[in-house]
Parts: sequence; C-alpha cells; structure tokens
Amino acid sequence: SVVDFQKGERQLNMVYSLCNALSYNMNGIQNVIYFYDINCTYMKNLQRQVDNTKFLEIAPLLMIVVGIRMWHVHGHKKECYARYSPLFI
Repeated sequence: SVVDFQKGERQLNMVYSLCNALSYNMNGIQNVIYFYDINCTYMKNLQRQVDNTKFLEIAPLLMIVVGIRMWHVHGHKKECYARYSPLFI
C-alpha cells in the first residue's frame, strides 16, 4: 500500500494504509509481516486508533508480525534491535 503524506508523516495515514492493505485479497491469509521504520512506537497505539473509527478494521484473528528494516533498526534502542530486526523474525 502507498500513502501520499500531505503535511509530513502522520500515523493516521499509516493506519489507513495498513487497514486498506489488510482488507484487500486476504482470503486464507492468517499471518502478515509488516515493516515500518517506527513499529516500536506505532504498534502500541494501532488497535486504539482502529477502534476509534468506524471506517477502519483489522481482522481479529490476523497475526501481524512486525519489524523495522535493517538499515533503520540500527538507529533505535538495543531493545528494538532484538525485538524488531528482520534477522530474528
């Protein structure tokens, strides 16, 4: 999914993009790997943001495994590397 950021990167735009991507042609798919540069903070609020609008949803049984791209994860805390590095997924 691709998003055009009007005034900088806002998480609501990413929530919209992710929900749209996860609703398209997903029959039989139960696991998703999702990379985003700030997944360490983004995923903390994702479900709340989805629940706060009637226009977005994520299938309740969908397992989302998150990661941060290798180039970007090195700029995060050591805990982020261990948890979100693609090497450990």
